[in-house]
Amino acid sequence: MTLNPSPAVLTRPSSTIPTVLFLRYLLPVILVHAIAVLACFPEFFSWTGAIACVVGIHLFGQAITMGYHRLLTHRSFRVPRWFEWTLVTLALCCLQDSPARWVATHRMHHVHSDEDEDPHSPLVTFLWGHMGWLFLRNHDLTHMSSYSKYARDTLQDPFYFWLERHPITPLLFYVAQCFPYFAIPFGIGMISGSSISEAAMLGTSVTIWGVFLRTVLVWHITWSVNSLTHMFGYRNHDTEENSRNNWLVALIAAGEGWHNNHHQDPSCCTVQHRWWEFDLTYWEVRGLQWLGIASDITPRRDARVRQAANIASNVAKPSKLASSAPIR
Repeated sequence: MTLNPSPAVLTRPSSTIPTVLFLRYLLPVILVHAIAVLACFPEFFSWTGAIACVVGIHLFGQAITMGYHRLLTHRSFRVPRWFEWTLVTLALCCLQDSPARWVATHRMHHVHSDEDEDPHSPLVTFLWGHMGWLFLRNHDLTHMSSYSKYARDTLQDPFYFWLERHPITPLLFYVAQCFPYFAIPFGIGMISGSSISEAAMLGTSVTIWGVFLRTVLVWHITWSVNSLTHMFGYRNHDTEENSRNNWLVALIAAGEGWHNNHHQDPSCCTVQHRWWEFDLTYWEVRGLQWLGIASDITPRRDARVRQAANIASNVAKPSKLASSAPIR
């Protein structure tokens, strides 16, 4: 376990200067937070809504963690196209940007982690790393050269390319999910004999809790990986940035809080480097493998090195035998 280095103080990326508000992000974030506050009022509470929120945090959160992060960004396992697109569709319902932009941003973070050009290092300020970086236009994240450099493989998929050509589409996916969240409980209420107003209140409750409050919580869970795990925690590996392993973030983010482990080996599907560092996302991927959905799961670097050595050894053996065989 390595000592924690003294973090440097950074300035925000030069690509965010001059300061221009990115209203396409700022306004939806303010609006969704405002609607989510309605969950604090007793008249909008229902156990159905609360359950929808809790289940949705994991389901939609994994669309980001498993889908956008470990699958699209790091290609640490493979799944059929239909399953990948399912994860991406759920991720679009989290209002966390299009696949290509998410991938490009995260890969840029790995290249420039905790340097001045890191899109969201908390060494600028905690608030900047947590969410402030979203609200200023970063020209490096909107320029086609960045997509070509960091997300070329993502844009080869026709669905993801179409999403980039229609930037309003993620917002439409997000709004569209509100209809089943309202309509299904409303219909169940009507079938069970409730009045129209009671059924409508149930649908409203489930929508507020299951969509808007869930979205806010998944946002802050994702953002905590950018902020908390680059400021607080311990380090297993002496990496060239300030990544930390944070047990609290690991708990709420299905393993993503073991962030120092991730930075030490980004291609690996698991971030579980010690027995107590439980990585729920990895074991769910293994579950998908058992079901025949996931394949080619990338192991840790030490295992990859052993596999490469074994392959090299097996390749060398026949040539050795051939060189020692008598000439006939």
